[in-house]
Amino acid sequence: FHIALVSVEQAQGSQAGRDVASLFEASESPPPKTGLLESRLVGLRQTGDGSVEEAPVEHLLLLKGAGNFAPGSEPLALGARTLVQEARQFAGDIVIGGMVLDHRQRLIDDLDDRMGFVARGFDYQAAELAAARSRLTERVRGGDHRVREDLVRVRERQRSLTATRAKRLDDMRDEPNRIVPGEVEFLLHALVVPSQDPEETEQYDVDVENIAVEVAMAYEESFNAKVADVSRPELARRAGLTDWPGFDLLSRRPSTADSLSEELAIEVKGRRGYGGIHLEENEWAKACNLRDKYWLYVVFDCATTHPRLVRVRDPFGKLLAKTRESTAYAIPESQILEAAE
Repeated sequence: FHIALVSVEQAQGSQAGRDVASLFEASESPPPKTGLLESRLVGLRQTGDGSVEEAPVEHLLLLKGAGNFAPGSEPLALGARTLVQEARQFAGDIVIGGMVLDHRQRLIDDLDDRMGFVARGFDYQAAELAAARSRLTERVRGGDHRVREDLVRVRERQRSLTATRAKRLDDMRDEPNRIVPGEVEFLLHALVVPSQDPEETEQYDVDVENIAVEVAMAYEESFNAKVADVSRPELARRAGLTDWPGFDLLSRRPSTADSLSEELAIEVKGRRGYGGIHLEENEWAKACNLRDKYWLYVVFDCATTHPRLVRVRDPFGKLLAKTRESTAYAIPESQILEAAE
């Protein structure tokens, strides 16, 4: 887990015709001075395969120190230098690159309005100068030679106004090209490993399952279904079922213009990332009895901010030829995805 300070800058002076990649290439002349437009802290989560994704900075607050842990025993730490460079490239190309595009797009979106406003300002100046020139010319023709110098200055301002107007409007058109990436400054690198505390591991697994149940219930409730949690004996009895009904949720969906009312028995499994799941013997037996009324809801990525729900109807029929381990039936992730709705 990395925390980095990233920024976006605006180059001073005209950079028209140059792209971001070539803007600060080494040359005999020094790079143009820049002004800071935005800086922000970002968190980066990087896994052992090198993949990187942006994560809330606050995730740092969820980490705790690991005692008696030798970093050299973790393979991820051995490639730390390479991984940091990959994270730096991600921060520059993806995070800062996105920020640059956002700033450029905002300038492009209101460019016409801003240019119209500035053009009107120059028009007002031109009108004022024309009126002043007319007045001064009349006075000179009337014999007031004291204002000749004023008349000359007004004429010079009129001549320069056209060039000033064109340059200002060109600069405005060029503004998006002057939005450039800033630096990536790493403030922190943390090696994150699974907790060795059995109580924490158990609580984490419970949290994953709770998240999975919440996602499954929210999905059913989106159909105006009445959903009952029957995962514990007291909850199952309250719903009129046996202590261990063989599924976690009982969903009653109302009839609609396109479908009749239906009752779904839903077994929910959660995974912190990806991977297969296990169905207990009573769950597998209930799936066998209920067939089309029995659904397996697997929620992947429960440990991320974007859990993903996968639904399999009649898992007994679609996932029948699976390996049995002890009293549980193992179902690999690939088979779940293949059979999913």
